[in-house]
Amino acid sequence: ARSEVVEGVVVEEGSVISMGVYIGQSTRIYNRETDEVSYGRVPAGSVVVSGNLPSGDGRYSLYCAVIVKQVDESTRGKVGINELLRQI
Repeated sequence: ARSEVVEGVVVEEGSVISMGVYIGQSTRIYNRETDEVSYGRVPAGSVVVSGNLPSGDGRYSLYCAVIVKQVDESTRGKVGINELLRQI
């Protein structure tokens, strides 16, 4: 709902994209667990929310998508209703 994945970005199987997330080819995708930044691909089983990363000098921050964790039973329970509705 109200999320956009555009410009050929690959979202791998089982990932959950939170409301309000925009991911294009130039969007930084920050993995909180590994402290790595990537572009254009969300790894399988990722939970992604919108966020910001600070500039090198700390004077401003820019939008990014943040991988906060891997999908777990708690996540599956929260998004399970969506799966049921899609089957109707």
